[in-house]
Amino acid sequence: MQIVRAVPTNIITGFLGVGKSTAITYLLKHKPADEVWAVLVNEFGEIGVDGNLLGAGQEPGKVFIKEVPGGCMCCASGLPMQIALNMLLARSKPDRLLIEPTGLGHPAEVLASLSSEHYRGVLDIQHTLTLVDARKVTDSRYAQHDIFRQQLQVADVIVANKVDLYESDSIARLQDYLRDLSIASPLQVTSQGQIPFAWLLGRSGFQASLFSPPQPSSTETFTELQMPASGFISKRGQADGMHSCGWVFAPSYCFHYERLMSLMMGLQMERLKAIMHTNRGWMLFNQVDGVLTSSELNDAPDSRIECISSQPEDWSQLEMALQSLSC
Repeated sequence: MQIVRAVPTNIITGFLGVGKSTAITYLLKHKPADEVWAVLVNEFGEIGVDGNLLGAGQEPGKVFIKEVPGGCMCCASGLPMQIALNMLLARSKPDRLLIEPTGLGHPAEVLASLSSEHYRGVLDIQHTLTLVDARKVTDSRYAQHDIFRQQLQVADVIVANKVDLYESDSIARLQDYLRDLSIASPLQVTSQGQIPFAWLLGRSGFQASLFSPPQPSSTETFTELQMPASGFISKRGQADGMHSCGWVFAPSYCFHYERLMSLMMGLQMERLKAIMHTNRGWMLFNQVDGVLTSSELNDAPDSRIECISSQPEDWSQLEMALQSLSC
């Protein structure tokens, strides 16, 4: 008789730019060598950048990545997430599953879906880790945001990331904020997303009855991007007071690195992430809190850039600027 074991499953959540993808990359690099892990990643934007980034450099057959771009993965009665998750489980047969909701996603809805009868005996829901930048609790745009609060309320472990950048009272302010919300989950601190494997272990304490039922969304189900003759495609989205636009360029596109950096540094975005083919090779660009960084990548299937803004933007003007940077 074949014994089927429920897959240990962790939610890694947190607001935009807190370092979720960095943390998952660290976990994948330090996972048990004999285990197969799967990652289901959701992005607020419509094109998906994180899947390419997380999959880079992973040993074939040991890590499987599946994306659900375009808003919260639990929207539309959870159908996009369920389809992607079922495909991922069937393909990878993992020893552990990590799920990264978008920074603007409702993790309670994701947990409620995963805890439903449909996945009973299939998934073993373990600790939900919520990453937080303790400096943000003094900013009302974060502290009063319903999603920011919910991400902390569902946590089994709260991880104060980027601790190396904090001021002396940052942790105390975070503790006061959590106390005001009556949140008593254990608080851990780290930098650069360095999460020990042990923090994943333990049964989830999520109780669906404590949270409101999911609200319907008009977000369209993601379909595979079809590259037109122009060699690039763009997709736009809007939800929870945020606006996004992303572009995918064919691998033949090559961008001038210095001019691309100059363009990105002039953009005032809540979040920017890109993997681009440049005259210096494949590069990763990452903008958080107004700080833009770049690093080298070995390879990527295409060039992708995703921008998220709290204000409506002239995306057409940005598109023309990107096209003008082709080598």
